[in-house]
Amino acid sequence: MMDRIKLFIKKDYMKSFFICFIIAFLSFLPFVIKGEGFFVLTNDFNDQQIPFTIGLHNALLDSGISGFSWDIDLGTSTMDGFSFYELGSPFFWLSMLFPANAFPYIVAWLFMLKFSFAGLISCLYLRRFVKDSKWAIVGSVLYAFSGFSLVNLVFYHFHDAICFFPLLLIGLERLKEKKDYPFFIFTVFLNCIINYFFFVGEVVFLVIYYLCRFGRKDIKGMIIDAVKCICCGVLGVGMAAFVFIPNIIFISGNPRTGQFAGILSMLKTSLTEYMYILKTLLLPVDPMTSISAVYTTRFSSHGFYLPLVGLVLVIAYVIRKRDWLSKLIVYLAVASFIPLLSDLFYMYSAAQMRWWYMFTLMAALASVKMLEEPDERAVRIGSDIYIALIAAFVIVINVLNRLSVQGVDWISNPKRFYTYVVLTIVGALVTRAIATRQQIKWKNVLVNIGIFSLGLMFTTMFIYKTCDWMGLQGYKQRYQVATQLELPNNQYRLNDTMNLISMTAHVAGFTNQSSTDTNSIRDFEALFDYYAEVVGMPKNDVPGVAELLAGRYYLAFNEANGPVVAEYTTDLGPVYLMEREACPIGFAVDSYITKDDLMSMDVNSRGIALLDSAVLDEDSLTDEIKADLPRNAADDIDLDKSVSDYVMEHTYGSVLGFNKDGHGVSCVTGYDKDTYVYFSVPYDTGWTAYVDDSKTDIIESGGMMMIKVPAGEHNVRFDYYTPGLKVGLAVSGICILIFLVFTFYRQNGKITKIK
Repeated sequence: MMDRIKLFIKKDYMKSFFICFIIAFLSFLPFVIKGEGFFVLTNDFNDQQIPFTIGLHNALLDSGISGFSWDIDLGTSTMDGFSFYELGSPFFWLSMLFPANAFPYIVAWLFMLKFSFAGLISCLYLRRFVKDSKWAIVGSVLYAFSGFSLVNLVFYHFHDAICFFPLLLIGLERLKEKKDYPFFIFTVFLNCIINYFFFVGEVVFLVIYYLCRFGRKDIKGMIIDAVKCICCGVLGVGMAAFVFIPNIIFISGNPRTGQFAGILSMLKTSLTEYMYILKTLLLPVDPMTSISAVYTTRFSSHGFYLPLVGLVLVIAYVIRKRDWLSKLIVYLAVASFIPLLSDLFYMYSAAQMRWWYMFTLMAALASVKMLEEPDERAVRIGSDIYIALIAAFVIVINVLNRLSVQGVDWISNPKRFYTYVVLTIVGALVTRAIATRQQIKWKNVLVNIGIFSLGLMFTTMFIYKTCDWMGLQGYKQRYQVATQLELPNNQYRLNDTMNLISMTAHVAGFTNQSSTDTNSIRDFEALFDYYAEVVGMPKNDVPGVAELLAGRYYLAFNEANGPVVAEYTTDLGPVYLMEREACPIGFAVDSYITKDDLMSMDVNSRGIALLDSAVLDEDSLTDEIKADLPRNAADDIDLDKSVSDYVMEHTYGSVLGFNKDGHGVSCVTGYDKDTYVYFSVPYDTGWTAYVDDSKTDIIESGGMMMIKVPAGEHNVRFDYYTPGLKVGLAVSGICILIFLVFTFYRQNGKITKIK
């Protein structure tokens, strides 16, 4: 048994695993020690990655994948809100072995594992194309620690795609080589489950890869072959349908979904964009929060640089070879500069180069093939071209900076910019010296690349840490509060916009950092002329909005700020839970205002108007509503009436026995006449409302929900079930059954050929 374990550990792909783990471990270790085990980075990592993992953990324990999470903004489907982040991540499910609130203490170790598996799986792919698989180890380090991986350290969940994408290519290679259809189907299923967004880009890449690698003049044969691949792909996606279908339904209504802007407009981009693409192809990455040239801050995934070698060996390979890999690399390089081709990877949503990890894998493959079979002339020419491109870029950007073209500082941090330039040139010269030797020792190459990778990763993390606006202790203090926080009354929300607080405490709040909150929240925010792709509307900026949305509780660092509800102990001193006036989540309304009338009012008066009257779209007005509720025009709204008076009225008109969880909402009404009740809960087709077990219609009111209840005492219940999940489960069940039967018969020799 021990001998088998030793042999397994000595496998080249396991060496990749351990080497990548060591590099990642040494990079993370100083920051883990400084945080006493508690690891944070900056911006999106702190504001989204940590709290969203905790929030998903809590949501799954609360109601499974079909439920509703109150922790995402004003509330969102668990499936829709978390699938883009980590619902399908194997590393997330590993974290489920620990308590939810332990995540900040284990995230660094999970991150190390992601780098390790990126090395292992990419090694398995790369070794198919080299004679000595030790060169695949070198390539795996280039891939795992490429500029794309480093710049996206703040996007923890992106690294799942980096890890498992090479497996998809292995699946295609095995299908073509051994007719291993089941394995390819499984790799499609796995990548689709892990992240549907990245999977779409991977499918586009797979088509391009197939055409370059396996395209041939036999059109008929190629079409038949392609149809087989497509059928396998459809079956793999079908197996993942329980995740894929609900999310396709969700994103089809998401305003972030891209739109095709026309061929001519997408054939070119701006000068700054061209320069930034060129910079990130040529030089080591700048962290998104602190960029040394072209931009100063930009949250996109532009990162490419291969540690030490840069583009030297890639250019040399293209010069030397005219094979499928050269063609693919040239296409991907050209596509990077043309939005029409680049944005295609994500169906014309802004791609932001989030497909470049696939490009870096091809670049790593070309690099190690050149190292294994070096061509001195090609390497010399490649290094000369690379250094010339860097020099030309430096000259051009200095001219642009000197002339202040477009009125911007093209070089914002000269010290770091020129340090990167020098490091890149030194790396190119070292690579040239190594690759032009008569004998190249892979261990020497690996050590140099490993040291370069460690230095770049540590530097990137260090800069990210210095850009953290809150700091470790401030962030940790809020985390400590969140682990203790409970709201006294769950018919109200926490008036706090920090994801960490609401998601760690597992309470409803005003969280405002999410790419995937429910679409109706955007409809509500549009009532106030607000739109942002990720950041939610500040609920306290417009009078009456926070009160309308039940934002009663808030945190303070000074007990003199208001009535103290609770006190929490932290390392930096006490923090207090305060309360303010706010409407309950469910209350009676006695009039309506049309959306057109509301939008005609000054934006700062619209919150008051919504406290006065429920907003309804003209198209949703029925004869019954018109007969039951008086209509208020914009001029009928009493803007002199105080918010406090409205809050008092709605508190008297509150529903009773209010209770909410991941499955929905329940309450009791006891009005003396038929009444319309407004719930500040985001509308979603997944909601079904019942009054005394009889289904009733849900009226959408400006992105929120309203129902009519009869006079007298009644039990009201809202049940939530993710739209498309039942269909997705049925499709998945059928496809998994087909897959199992197909695999069984192939393994037992009953199917030897697919005609």
